[in-house]
Amino acid sequence: MKYPGGKGKTFQHVINLMPPHRVYIETHLGGGAVLRHKRPAARSIAIDADARVIQRWTASASTLPEVELVHGRAEDFLSRHAFQGDELVYVDPPYHPDTRRQARVYRHDYERHDHEVLLGILAGLPCRVILSGYAHPLYDALLSGWRTTSFQAKTHTDVRTETLWFNFEPPTVLHDPRHRGDNFRDRQTNRRRFERLQDRVHAMDPTERAAFAQWLHTAYPGALSGAASPAP
Repeated sequence: MKYPGGKGKTFQHVINLMPPHRVYIETHLGGGAVLRHKRPAARSIAIDADARVIQRWTASASTLPEVELVHGRAEDFLSRHAFQGDELVYVDPPYHPDTRRQARVYRHDYERHDHEVLLGILAGLPCRVILSGYAHPLYDALLSGWRTTSFQAKTHTDVRTETLWFNFEPPTVLHDPRHRGDNFRDRQTNRRRFERLQDRVHAMDPTERAAFAQWLHTAYPGALSGAASPAP
């Protein structure tokens, strides 16, 4: 499903920032490239203000039957949802009008005030949040203390620098490590190296495999310590 501003070619950057989580909430669904490619959470909620988007997803829901589709504004949902702290919210709104080549792209677009309202809500959420956008002073002002990372993304006309804002320490344990790497070559190298390691473990006899697992647990006791912990 193609969608303006979709993450069909850059979803790996978002997924590689995701810590373990029980509930996944994506607030501006669109084509849902991140949702479609990430490992599912125990519960996944996808929101979009455009009824046509929800209708398209409903028609193809057999591919992701576990996703709860919500037609409505992200701000309304986030303001009333009962957060437990083990959620991850990914937010990919229409980018700030000052940073865009075209004034309007979406049927339900965002004005400057909409960004102010959204950022105010995100800053107060009691869970982990990742936000996509182009750099803008408003984001820096309203998300003071948040971390950022950037990457190059190809648009229809050129290459732009995308920014991800997030309100947590960069994770050492990922919810879905399958897409590790900054580019295609890195991801291929990582995947092949991990597959070779898996093959070596599979080839061990049961006693050797158990000894290896025991050593791993002893040598790296905290390796999975953040796997299911709620946000602070």
